Amino acid sequence: MKKVYICSPCRGDYENNIQRAKEYSRAAVEKGVIPVTPHIYLTQFMDDNVPEERELALKIGSELVLGCSELWAFGIDHPSAGMAAEIELAKAHGIPVRNGFEAISELKPDEELENSEEDKPDIGSVTLHLPAFRAMAVCNQHLDHGPISIELDGSVILELADRLISDPGVHIEIGG
Repeated sequence: MKKVYICSPCRGDYENNIQRAKEYSRAAVEKGVIPVTPHIYLTQFMDDNVPEERELALKIGSELVLGCSELWAFGIDHPSAGMAAEIELAKAHGIPVRNGFEAISELKPDEELENSEEDKPDIGSVTLHLPAFRAMAVCNQHLDHGPISIELDGSVILELADRLISDPGVHIEIGG
């Protein structure tokens, strides 16, 4: 399922803004996407009125924006300062920014779920050919190994690519 960052005001009319964020998130779930709405849960244990905690919460939100396929902004015409920063971050990283109200009204229920199989490309596999090597055995005997070939299904390659994209700079090791 597609992850969508729900961008809406937090400060100001705090109680109503959090309630609206919950409603936007619920509507997103009903449309078949995974809402990422950090201001709903971060405010449960962080104080938005403490500058250091607000800055940390905004930093966490920025990291979460980068892991989403889209950003849906509710109040895109008059964004709060926090929203504006999230919108600019998404745009700078090529993440589509949509008017949240339009996005929710355009999607059909469970559209993402129904089309998920269609969206996956039909791909083949990859074979890695590793050069021959010489290994030292336990008894100081040399063992010559010929070239090694490893076949990876295309879906594994796509999963690895998704992991690398969602967590830039990460190093992934496979095998033991």
